[in-house]
Amino acid sequence: MKPTLILDPLFRRMETTFSAVDQARIHAAARVVWGRNEPMPDEALEAVRDEVEIITCGYWKYGDVSRFPKLRAILEIGGAFPAPEDLDYGACFTRGIRVLSCAPAFTAAVAEMGLGLALACTRQIAWTDRAFRHGMPNWSHTEFATELGTPFTLYGKRVGMIGFGGLARALKPLLAPFGCEFQAYDPWLTEAFLKGQGVTPVDLSTLLATSRVIFVLATPSASNQALLDRGKLSLIRPDAALILLSRAHVVDFDALTELLLAGRFVAGIDVFPEEPLAQDHPIRKAEHAVLSSHRAGANAEAIFNIGHVTADDVEALCSRRAPFAMQAAQPEYIRLRADRQGAG
Repeated sequence: MKPTLILDPLFRRMETTFSAVDQARIHAAARVVWGRNEPMPDEALEAVRDEVEIITCGYWKYGDVSRFPKLRAILEIGGAFPAPEDLDYGACFTRGIRVLSCAPAFTAAVAEMGLGLALACTRQIAWTDRAFRHGMPNWSHTEFATELGTPFTLYGKRVGMIGFGGLARALKPLLAPFGCEFQAYDPWLTEAFLKGQGVTPVDLSTLLATSRVIFVLATPSASNQALLDRGKLSLIRPDAALILLSRAHVVDFDALTELLLAGRFVAGIDVFPEEPLAQDHPIRKAEHAVLSSHRAGANAEAIFNIGHVTADDVEALCSRRAPFAMQAAQPEYIRLRADRQGAG
């Protein structure tokens, strides 16, 4: 008998997340309950609560996992692990319930955007486009410096990565042809591991003060909120570029906005503290910023890849194999995240 699987994708939509092929794979592997573009009603959940083994959801909204005696896996397709206050990870780890995130589906697309934003900043592509359209005399044979300083290439530059998880590991090979020197700050990883990945482990202040291009790639947690405060941001050299890809949570965004408006350095930004961003937010007037409306992973290929990795792991779980495509929640990370959150 096929395992029972709840497919409750909201906020995502079935037709833009799961290709016809991947939907067929999931239905072939499991007895699928729901699978519609509307909230799953309580009565439908109650009807299968005692037999469901896998729950695939856009976010966790089902309360205590003890409600589901046969539950073996939670497959999150929103893009981030459920918050510890929403999901009892301790109960999941004790019962052997796997908690999986679709985050790896986005890594290639987001890494590619990171490279694009870096080039847009270092070569001043967006500024040059605006200047050209307004008839400004910025032809290369007459002048090189601009209001943003002097453009530069990525070749041979020192690149700093704040966070060295899956996104950083996908970005590093894209930068490798430029012969960059890599350094990283990641308190979750050992120095030996970082060195083995071809990056030099450094403290955060050193990274900010000595990198020519800085990528903010850290996963948000209670411990790194506003990690880059005004003091830390002020360490960035004036000829550097800051690329914000993970979450605005990691940065004091008001301070970042003020520094960019003052022309302290240039930045490429894909994420904001509130989305959509207010029309009158001052960051919109910052000439030193290249702005992207949270589109790094927002393309049809990346979203369909969510359905693909989900189908991969549904097939694995339903055939009693270990899942391999999605990211598994690690007890050490979740516990530390919850402890620090509880500590305020």
